[in-house]
Amino acid sequence: MTQVAEQVAQHYAKHMAVGQAAEEMKRADQQTCPCCGISFYKFRSQGRLGCPYDYKAFREQLEFLLANIHGETRHKGKRSSKPPELAARRTELIRLRREMREAVEAEEYERASQIRDEIRRIESEAV
Repeated sequence: MTQVAEQVAQHYAKHMAVGQAAEEMKRADQQTCPCCGISFYKFRSQGRLGCPYDYKAFREQLEFLLANIHGETRHKGKRSSKPPELAARRTELIRLRREMREAVEAEEYERASQIRDEIRRIESEAV
């Protein structure tokens, strides 16, 4: 069990009865990020998030982890020198790649090629 998974389980066990904690963990594990599609269960098992929007999707579960690990839930250190537009572009590319994969799986090749072209356009703008 990863350290993250242990901390999540301990948090729920502290704040609820055992049966309630198990139900709450089951509910939390089924949540997924609408942008990248990662589940909270996958995050717990890997210890890594899939995209910046995961912080919003799993906010409730992550707040106690951040407070437990860092002692705070607010950032008080150095800021990234990269412009926020870069993060937004990356997130958009993650979303588009997921949509393209889903379109191919659904055999919607026309839609997949349109999405591929959009990905290429965004990537060429970054250069």
